[in-house]
Amino acid sequence: MQEPLLYHQLSVRTQQELFEKLSTELETQGIVQHSFLEALIEREAEFPTGLPLKIGVAIPHTDGTYVNEDRLVFATLERPIPFNEMGGDEEDVIDVSVVIMLAIKEGKKHLSILQKLIESIQKEGFVEKLAQAEDTNKMKTIISAYL
Repeated sequence: MQEPLLYHQLSVRTQQELFEKLSTELETQGIVQHSFLEALIEREAEFPTGLPLKIGVAIPHTDGTYVNEDRLVFATLERPIPFNEMGGDEEDVIDVSVVIMLAIKEGKKHLSILQKLIESIQKEGFVEKLAQAEDTNKMKTIISAYL
């Protein structure tokens, strides 16, 4: 898989704005199809991806049908934005500061990468270090150490 796309202290106010920014970038690079954004929004509404950790994390993703090339996107946010909790009720909302978006074509690979990401997220220090990284170079170093 190619190097992940990294965004440091991304300035977005809403989940919609976040999805639009990241999807547009992925589409511009030919990584995903135009329909990726709508599919991402629909899937997040039906199956939320917010994880209730000390620092909130979300792992938005959608079906591989909309993906041309596998890529992970890591973004730290300038200020937290609300996401619904994975497996929670509609009122279970988490303030998310770290986003890891998946664009993976094949279902088995998607599941494997998602499992590896969740294992990494559960490791002591990964999310905290990522959230506190000073720039994308530091983010890259942290991601390499944990994944």
